Amino acid sequence: MALFRNRTRSAPTAIRADEERSGQIDDYVVSQLPADGPGLALAVVKAEAVVHAAGYGLADIRTELPIAPDTIFHLASCGKQFTGLGILMLAEQRKLNLDDPLGKHLPSLARFGPRVTIRQLLHHTSGIRDFYDEAGIDEVLARCEQPTNADVIRLYADLGCPRAEDGIEPGDEFSYSNSGYDLLGAVIEQVSGESYRDFCQRRVFDPAGMKDTFSVPDDRVGERRCATGYVLDERGELAEQGGSEFDALVGSGSIYTTVRDLCRYDQCLSANSLVSAASMREALTSGRTNDGALTNCGFGWYLGAYRGMPFADHQGAWIGYYSYICRYLERPLSVFVLSNLPEIDFAELANVVTDAYG
Repeated sequence: MALFRNRTRSAPTAIRADEERSGQIDDYVVSQLPADGPGLALAVVKAEAVVHAAGYGLADIRTELPIAPDTIFHLASCGKQFTGLGILMLAEQRKLNLDDPLGKHLPSLARFGPRVTIRQLLHHTSGIRDFYDEAGIDEVLARCEQPTNADVIRLYADLGCPRAEDGIEPGDEFSYSNSGYDLLGAVIEQVSGESYRDFCQRRVFDPAGMKDTFSVPDDRVGERRCATGYVLDERGELAEQGGSEFDALVGSGSIYTTVRDLCRYDQCLSANSLVSAASMREALTSGRTNDGALTNCGFGWYLGAYRGMPFADHQGAWIGYYSYICRYLERPLSVFVLSNLPEIDFAELANVVTDAYG
């Protein structure tokens, strides 16, 4: 695919509190996009105010619909932080404890014993195997055509203690596990008595005013305002992505949203209106392995620093959608990117934004 540079600025719905700074961001973004191809939506929040919100490129190549700040994208793995948030909400209600064994809330997994805990699942240190690799997908699909969280629970019940056959005990190492977060999604459903979708809608999206945010299953998937996802095929050309057999799973990444709604979510996190400040500190505290080593991973957040400024971030990729969320921890600055263009360099884009607004 030839990458001709498209110098078209974003749609009229854009927000630019500072034209000079927004111009720096515009110039960088459009220099990275192909002409008449997919692109991204970008929003920046500083001191709880939206200072930049814009769309670049096309939500759908066939219809030539442009991306705007209210274009809906799949949030991919950035949705894990909403699962972490839901677990913290239930912990605040004393309906669970972060150090509870997983089997306490999913009884069919009681054979995992006391050492596989909710906290370990949140920190990716449980040893739970991730079934989102090619071999794992084949193994799951051999049991059912479109697996649900209940199917994943049954599979783990059959497997027994995670990775014990490899001599790896729970807590020994950091190992990113989408499937572990699907189990956390099942914990939310079991403890709350609601579907994951309804729990998130009632406890997070509605209170935050996130009117265009939802978890699957939902009829809004595929509506006109939803961007089309794209991947690169074996020839390096853009190919429309039509979904996945894993789309019925919730917890690891089942949420659709817009950058406008993510700004509303960010304002709620800053105000501690969804969970307490103490719970957010817990979410943004690094996990540790059994030998005390830091994992630099919280509850759906990675922890890092840019120019000495600590931040929490995460990125995701799923069915042709790409996402990035970054919140600085010691200054009021957040960056949200939702995209349908493969191979976006989110870290470089976030650095450009930070250099302009940090």
